[in-house]
Amino acid sequence: MKIYNKPPLTYQEQLDRLKKRGLIVKNEAKAIHLLENLSYYRISGYLYPMLKDNKEDHEFKEGSTFENAFQMYRFDRELKQLISGDIEKIEVSFRAKLTYVLSHKYDAFWYTYEGLFKNKDVHLKSLETTYKMVSDSTEDFAIKYRKNYVNTYQPSWMALEIVTFTHLSVVYENLKDTAAKSKISEHYGVPYQLLENWLKILTYTRNICAHHSRFWNRNLSLPIKKATKELPFNWIEQIDIPRNKSYIYLSAIKYLLDRVNPKNTFTERLTDLFDKYNNIDMHKGMSFPEDWKEQPLWKLDSTK
Repeated sequence: MKIYNKPPLTYQEQLDRLKKRGLIVKNEAKAIHLLENLSYYRISGYLYPMLKDNKEDHEFKEGSTFENAFQMYRFDRELKQLISGDIEKIEVSFRAKLTYVLSHKYDAFWYTYEGLFKNKDVHLKSLETTYKMVSDSTEDFAIKYRKNYVNTYQPSWMALEIVTFTHLSVVYENLKDTAAKSKISEHYGVPYQLLENWLKILTYTRNICAHHSRFWNRNLSLPIKKATKELPFNWIEQIDIPRNKSYIYLSAIKYLLDRVNPKNTFTERLTDLFDKYNNIDMHKGMSFPEDWKEQPLWKLDSTK
């Protein structure tokens, strides 16, 4: 361990350092503009794949260009825009299904009942968070309810429209009632244990997108669980597929999206994006198999 004492560099000094390490810069004025508006640190994540094998030397492979790194950045940005909208569709569907199944099995205030949950401390914290979010909400329906009813809590179909997706996934995982959880997960074609994991994957991915972090080629910190039984709808061959790369994440999103929106164009839009940015190494960087378009999930007629 040592004390960090590196001084900040000017934009020109940052660019000069990259050039000294072997990076080709075709348009210096544009490169300076991008360093100023994106930051050296953010761009460095897209420069990393172009470093020689001994990354610690910080030397670029022959022919590496600043412009190629910017193309990777643009691809990653558009990929995150693509998946954010589809994750939202899955989230909205899950909110609706969770509320419907539990409200009909119990009542409108099921989420407040301690006995329905495995971990009392997690439930109490969840309930406190829900209460605060709902109390602070400026949604018209929340304000109207507070004016007209004396109940401490709002019915689940109101309250759970306000809380975050991460909050919902915690509520679902903490439920004791596996029959109800299975009824919900069957709607998405997965066992409830797998849905618990995939919900975490979705919220983690959405947070990456929301914070504009790099997604396309990173080693993701949450490994996706492997389906131990054959899924009822078209899925992928899982042999030798890394559990923490973007291919398996995108596959889970596609599988759930097929249940929510069977006529989605996710495959076409993703293919168009790869065609637009043909400098992207989808196989090494994202762990896409060579035959990915032949996988049952990814065929254009994959939905049932």
